[in-house]
Amino acid sequence: MKIPVDSDSKIWDAWLALYQAPAISVALELGVFEDLKEPTEIAELQRRTGYSARGLRALLAVLKSLGFVDRFQGSYQLNELSRAYFLKDSPFFWGPFFHRLTKDLPIHKLLLDNVREDRTTTVRAAEGWESGKIDEEAAKAITAFMHSHSVASAAGLAQSCDFSGVKKLLDVGGGSGCYAIAIAAANPGLKATVMDLPTVCKVATGYIERAGLTDRVNTQTVDMFRQAWPSGYDAHFFANVFHDWNPDTCAKLAAASFAALEPGGRICLQEMLLDDSGDGPLVTSEFSLLMCLGTKGQQFTFGQLRDILEETGFVGIRAKRSYGYYSLVSGIRPS
Repeated sequence: MKIPVDSDSKIWDAWLALYQAPAISVALELGVFEDLKEPTEIAELQRRTGYSARGLRALLAVLKSLGFVDRFQGSYQLNELSRAYFLKDSPFFWGPFFHRLTKDLPIHKLLLDNVREDRTTTVRAAEGWESGKIDEEAAKAITAFMHSHSVASAAGLAQSCDFSGVKKLLDVGGGSGCYAIAIAAANPGLKATVMDLPTVCKVATGYIERAGLTDRVNTQTVDMFRQAWPSGYDAHFFANVFHDWNPDTCAKLAAASFAALEPGGRICLQEMLLDDSGDGPLVTSEFSLLMCLGTKGQQFTFGQLRDILEETGFVGIRAKRSYGYYSLVSGIRPS
């Protein structure tokens, strides 16, 4: 599978820019800018307002990435730009503009509900994996959606990251199998299995057949939260899986991987990483905001993922830029 001439970063830029205006409009409606006239930590802001800590964290990360708030020693605060344009008593206040704009922004209402109450929509249908049931029509639609924004990064990762020592790879929650297909295509000695729910595996089989790799890529139906994982694999691969769940659930997934992996095997997490502060870069902070709206998760920093894996027992945790905005975080199950 050849890598496109250029990465798909500009498409991610355009897509996730949809969340910039709603971030501002929600912050205005909830009075967040007024609350940050004095430096305030998220915990104090959450205590004072009763809003969701997860939602506030994602919202403020986007606002900081956009340059509308600053952060110093853990506290968020206004800067000259936000004081000029986002405070009600400023002669340059943009509030009425964004108030009118909200009528044409469905995402505004979704984000408003999330920050207020940590309410999550069914846009990403994370509930399907949580319940272990996805109907055939939803499986086709969700898999096509995920495949379209994953296939380029799958091809890029297969070329930039070394899987030459892997004999059997389990693609956990693998969807269309685009990562398993790309990695197998780049490594002739490797066999891969897409592990997912039955209806998703049925869809994945079509993608595998079209890629002409049925001799080395197959599917196995497993509910990753309720059923035993297959043994005999020396690599477990997760793409855009951990960001769907909270840290406790991610720890359970890591533990299940550790238990099923062959000794000396490795776990691989393909994710967009937040920087160490958790406030950027912009596209990743916007992606994290999207995760708040449609899943129970968030984007993570490398340090957060490293802690989850190390606490499970994995060693040698490292991160490597894989393709576009993505990085591959990996660790080893000790022999």
